[in-house]
Amino acid sequence: LAGMRAHAGAARLHTHGCRALCSLCGDTANNMVKVVEAVVAWMRAQAGEAEVQENGCRALFNLCANNPDNGVEVARLGGVEAVLAGMRAHAGAARLHTHGCRALCSLCGDTANNMVKVVEAVVAWMRAQAGEAEVQENGCRALFNLCANNPDNGVEVARLGGVEAVLAGMRAH
Repeated sequence: LAGMRAHAGAARLHTHGCRALCSLCGDTANNMVKVVEAVVAWMRAQAGEAEVQENGCRALFNLCANNPDNGVEVARLGGVEAVLAGMRAHAGAARLHTHGCRALCSLCGDTANNMVKVVEAVVAWMRAQAGEAEVQENGCRALFNLCANNPDNGVEVARLGGVEAVLAGMRAH
C-alpha cells in the first residue's frame, strides 16, 4: 500500500498492486478497511486505465466473495461507486465488465442504497456487451444476488429491465 501511495500516477504499479491485493485479501479482519480505501482511491485516480479498473474490481470481489458483511462495508466505503465509474469509463472493455459484474455480485448486500443504480448499470452493460458470454453470466449473477432473499427487489429488477436483459443474454448464448 505504501508503494502505491508513493507513486500515485503509476498505472502499471496500481495494476500489479491491485492484483497482489486480490490474493492478499484473505486477511480481511485486520486490513479490509485500509485495502478498500486504497483500492477505491486508486480506481478513482486511475480512471482512464481499464486494467487498473479491472484489477480493482477483482480485489473488491475477493474481499466480499465469501462474506456478505464485507460487501456492505465495501459499499459503504465507496466500492459500488468505484466499480460503476470504472465500468462507465470503459464501455467497450469486456473483461472489465466481467469483473465489474462479479464485484457487484458480491457488493449487492447493500441493496438499500445501491440497488437501482446497480440494476440500471448491469442491465445497460448486458445490453452493450450482448456478445460476451462472461458479461452475461456475471450480469445474471448480480441480478440474482439482488433478488435472492428479497422478493420486493425482484419486482424492482423486473421493472428496470432485468428480465429482458437475462432473457436476451440467454438467447444470445
